[in-house]
Amino acid sequence: MPLTMRPTGLGSGVDKDRPDYIVYCGGWAIGRIYETRGGPGSLRWFWSMTVNGPMRGSRGDLAAARSRKLDRRRRSADLHGLRQRLIFLRRLRAVYSL
Repeated sequence: MPLTMRPTGLGSGVDKDRPDYIVYCGGWAIGRIYETRGGPGSLRWFWSMTVNGPMRGSRGDLAAARSRKLDRRRRSADLHGLRQRLIFLRRLRAVYSL
């Protein structure tokens, strides 16, 4: 896949005239290359790479998963409360049936 460069438009003030590009491979931004000030001419250009790991899901996915987890906890708590009430009623019945 060919690499393409697009100007970033980030320069301002004294750096406005310096070349500054985002490098793309396909539709993905993979790095940035720009001209630095000072230093020897052989080190005039700086290249940085953008490294992003695989996404585990969007925030919406995480919020939905958290909501499902909370719903399960609530249902579990409701069932636990129901079990406790049933145990209490059985004990109460046993006490009064004697």
